[in-house]
Amino acid sequence: MKTLIQLSLITVVLWGCAGGLNPSNTAKVDAAFAKYEDSQGKAIFREKCAKCHNYRLPEMKTAEKWPGIIDRMAKKAKLNDDQKSDVLAFVTKHAKAS
Repeated sequence: MKTLIQLSLITVVLWGCAGGLNPSNTAKVDAAFAKYEDSQGKAIFREKCAKCHNYRLPEMKTAEKWPGIIDRMAKKAKLNDDQKSDVLAFVTKHAKAS
Protein backbone atom coordinates (compact mmCIF):
# COMPACT_ATOMS: atom_id res chain seq x y z
CA MET A 1 0.00 0.00 0.00
CA LYS A 2 2.84 2.39 0.88
CA THR A 3 4.46 1.74 -2.50
CA LEU A 4 1.19 2.47 -4.28
CA ILE A 5 0.86 5.81 -2.49
CA GLN A 6 4.47 6.71 -3.32
CA LEU A 7 3.95 5.84 -6.99
CA SER A 8 0.76 7.88 -7.05
CA LEU A 9 2.56 10.91 -5.61
CA ILE A 10 5.38 10.58 -8.12
CA THR A 11 2.85 10.34 -10.95
CA VAL A 12 1.08 13.50 -9.79
CA VAL A 13 4.35 15.43 -9.56
CA LEU A 14 5.52 14.29 -13.00
CA TRP A 15 2.14 15.04 -14.54
CA GLY A 16 2.28 18.55 -13.08
CA CYS A 17 5.70 19.11 -14.64
CA ALA A 18 4.71 17.72 -18.03
CA GLY A 19 3.24 19.77 -20.80
CA GLY A 20 4.08 23.23 -21.92
CA LEU A 21 6.69 24.13 -24.48
CA ASN A 22 10.31 23.13 -24.25
CA PRO A 23 12.28 26.40 -23.81
CA SER A 24 15.16 25.07 -25.91
CA ASN A 25 12.87 24.81 -28.96
CA THR A 26 12.93 28.54 -29.62
CA ALA A 27 11.17 28.33 -32.99
CA LYS A 28 8.19 26.56 -31.42
CA VAL A 29 8.12 28.98 -28.47
CA ASP A 30 8.30 32.00 -30.79
CA ALA A 31 5.49 30.60 -32.95
CA ALA A 32 3.30 29.90 -29.92
CA PHE A 33 3.76 33.38 -28.47
CA ALA A 34 3.39 35.20 -31.82
CA LYS A 35 -0.40 35.06 -31.51
CA TYR A 36 -0.30 37.37 -28.47
CA GLU A 37 0.20 41.12 -28.79
CA ASP A 38 3.47 42.41 -27.38
CA SER A 39 3.18 43.58 -23.79
CA GLN A 40 5.22 43.81 -20.61
CA GLY A 41 3.24 40.88 -19.21
CA LYS A 42 4.04 38.69 -22.20
CA ALA A 43 7.76 39.53 -22.03
CA ILE A 44 7.98 38.89 -18.28
CA PHE A 45 5.97 35.67 -18.59
CA ARG A 46 8.31 34.36 -21.29
CA GLU A 47 11.46 35.39 -19.45
CA LYS A 48 10.62 34.26 -15.94
CA CYS A 49 8.49 31.14 -16.41
CA ALA A 50 11.03 29.14 -18.41
CA LYS A 51 13.66 29.39 -15.69
CA CYS A 52 12.03 26.62 -13.66
CA HIS A 53 9.84 24.66 -16.07
CA ASN A 54 8.48 24.48 -19.58
CA TYR A 55 6.34 27.31 -20.82
CA ARG A 56 2.69 27.03 -19.94
CA LEU A 57 0.54 29.03 -22.30
CA PRO A 58 -2.14 31.24 -20.76
CA GLU A 59 -4.95 29.20 -22.29
CA MET A 60 -3.84 26.13 -20.36
CA LYS A 61 -5.66 27.52 -17.30
CA THR A 62 -8.86 29.47 -16.70
CA ALA A 63 -8.90 33.13 -15.67
CA GLU A 64 -10.14 32.01 -12.25
CA LYS A 65 -7.10 29.76 -11.71
CA TRP A 66 -4.36 32.18 -12.79
CA PRO A 67 -4.47 34.63 -9.83
CA GLY A 68 -3.63 31.86 -7.33
CA ILE A 69 -0.88 30.52 -9.56
CA ILE A 70 0.63 33.96 -10.10
CA ASP A 71 0.43 34.72 -6.36
CA ARG A 72 2.40 31.54 -5.57
CA MET A 73 4.92 31.86 -8.37
CA ALA A 74 5.58 35.63 -8.24
CA LYS A 75 7.66 35.30 -5.10
CA LYS A 76 9.70 32.43 -6.55
CA ALA A 77 10.24 34.37 -9.79
CA LYS A 78 11.18 37.50 -7.80
CA LEU A 79 8.54 39.64 -9.49
CA ASN A 80 7.81 43.08 -8.10
CA ASP A 81 4.18 44.22 -7.76
CA ASP A 82 4.12 45.92 -11.19
CA GLN A 83 5.57 42.85 -12.92
CA LYS A 84 3.11 40.60 -11.10
CA SER A 85 0.20 42.79 -12.25
CA ASP A 86 1.48 42.82 -15.84
CA VAL A 87 1.82 39.03 -15.94
CA LEU A 88 -1.58 38.52 -14.33
CA ALA A 89 -3.22 40.85 -16.88
CA PHE A 90 -1.54 38.97 -19.73
CA VAL A 91 -2.48 35.46 -18.60
CA THR A 92 -6.06 36.28 -17.61
CA LYS A 93 -6.68 38.08 -20.92
CA HIS A 94 -5.63 34.97 -22.84
CA ALA A 95 -6.89 32.34 -20.39
CA LYS A 96 -9.04 29.37 -21.31
CA ALA A 97 -12.77 30.04 -21.11
CA SER A 98 -14.25 28.67 -17.90
